[in-house]
Amino acid sequence: MASARQRLLLVLMVGILPWSLIQTSTVTTLYFPFGFLNVETPTRVVTIYDYLFIYTQGLPQYVYAWPLGVGLWLLALGSAALGLVDREDRRVTAGLLALVGLTQLQFALGWGSLPRRTAIPVATITTLTLVWWVYWPHLKGAFFDTR
Repeated sequence: MASARQRLLLVLMVGILPWSLIQTSTVTTLYFPFGFLNVETPTRVVTIYDYLFIYTQGLPQYVYAWPLGVGLWLLALGSAALGLVDREDRRVTAGLLALVGLTQLQFALGWGSLPRRTAIPVATITTLTLVWWVYWPHLKGAFFDTR
């Protein structure tokens, strides 16, 4: 069983990894909680603020799944931090992380449905693995009678 500090560190590490990888024939873009960057030269970082208030005007709804996931991840991070003072409800943290995974799946499916684009929802894999590996043993006993 992971300690509160370990759980917080694992939830924090989800925010360090790229959340989605979107690839076209010429450009590879990595999406992180703070923004996204194109890995081709010249490398350019677009912050999440710019993405929300400058670049998403008139775009399809699935583009908002990424920033929604960032907000949910911040809430999950706060919930995990409450574990340091023994106030975390692991069901809330696990639920928020599962929602992060679903938002990033929607984001990747939206981009991947466009012609000549490949989208890999890295955050979906990492968050759902984290929920299963760290939180599921606790949740199983909380929701189901294990007698």
